[in-house]
Amino acid sequence: MEEKIKEIVSAFTKIPVGDIGPATPVDRQTVKSSILLHRMYARLAEEGLVVENYSAVRTFADLIGNHDQKAVNGAAVHAPAAAVAAVSGVSSGNIGIDIEELSSLPRAHDFRKDEFYTMNFTPSEIAYCVLQPDPYASFTGLFSAKEAIVKADGRHRSRSFNSIEITHGPDGEPLYPGFHLSISHAGGVAVAVAIPVRSEQTTPAPQPMLPVRRGKDALGISLLALALAILAIILGFIR
Repeated sequence: MEEKIKEIVSAFTKIPVGDIGPATPVDRQTVKSSILLHRMYARLAEEGLVVENYSAVRTFADLIGNHDQKAVNGAAVHAPAAAVAAVSGVSSGNIGIDIEELSSLPRAHDFRKDEFYTMNFTPSEIAYCVLQPDPYASFTGLFSAKEAIVKADGRHRSRSFNSIEITHGPDGEPLYPGFHLSISHAGGVAVAVAIPVRSEQTTPAPQPMLPVRRGKDALGISLLALALAILAIILGFIR
C-alpha cells in the first residue's frame, strides 16, 4: 500500500519514488497548485486512503498517518470529514483571494461519479456547473471561491470542500453564508475574492444565504477580482 501511495505522490510532485521518504514535503508548495493537490487526494482516495485534515499534512509521514481507511466487505469507504475547528495561528476576518488555472482541472466523462468532483463539490454545485456554457470554467470558479473562503477564515481549513456549498442568487451572484464573494474568469484563469461579513460573534452561527450588497463593498470586490485577473494574464504572457 505504501509503495502505491508513493507512486501517486511521485506523479503529482515529480519527485522520484525512490527519493520519497518520511520527511518528503507533499504540501501545496510542492505540488504547485491547489487543484493539483486536491487531485492527488482524490487519486489517493481511489486507493482507499482518505485524508481527514488536509491542513495538517506537510510531509509524507503526515500523509500516511493522517487518514482514515475503513473497509466494508473488503471495499474502502470514505470517512466523514472533520467538523469545523479553529486552526492554530490562523485568524478570521481577513480577505481571501485565490487564482486557479482552468487547465488544472481533471477531465471527466461523468462529473457526478468522478472522485475529484465528488470530493470537492456538492451534488447541487455539480448540477449547476454542468448546465453552464463552460462547465470547467464554472467548476474552477467555485473551487477558487472555496480556496478564498478558507484563506479568509482559517476555521474552514479542516472542512472538506464538498461541505462548503456555494449557491447563486437570482442574478447569478455567488453566495455563501457569512461572506461577500466575487468570481471572475479571464485568460484561462478563475479569480475569486471572499470577504467575511462583519459580525459581533467570535464563533459564527449558521446563517441564511446573504444577498450581495450593491454598494461600495460589492463594487470594490469586483474591481479587485478584475485587477487580479488582468495581472494573471500579464504574468502568463511574461512567462
